[in-house]
Amino acid sequence: MRKTDKKLEREIIRELTQLCEVAKFEHEGFIWLTHEVDYQRFPQSLKVTLVFNESVSKDVLLTEFQALIPKVQFALEPVIGEPLPAAQIEACREHTLQ
Repeated sequence: MRKTDKKLEREIIRELTQLCEVAKFEHEGFIWLTHEVDYQRFPQSLKVTLVFNESVSKDVLLTEFQALIPKVQFALEPVIGEPLPAAQIEACREHTLQ
């Protein structure tokens, strides 16, 4: 990873961490988020995954996901220089083993 890639990674993590800490309290069922990126194809390869509690209903998950998309885009825009396309943001449920 190049020095510039490491700097971008730190900035992405910082912005997403701040967003995550607020979103856990403001969005029902939201638990955490993660991202993955290939810096050889940045920003087209950046993907953000929003993780929701498995017990949240599908309707609530979709509503909260739609509300979080612009927040993710706003948080990352200063880092990547443009809004992250909504297609690069996804939601999933956390499955716990019992």
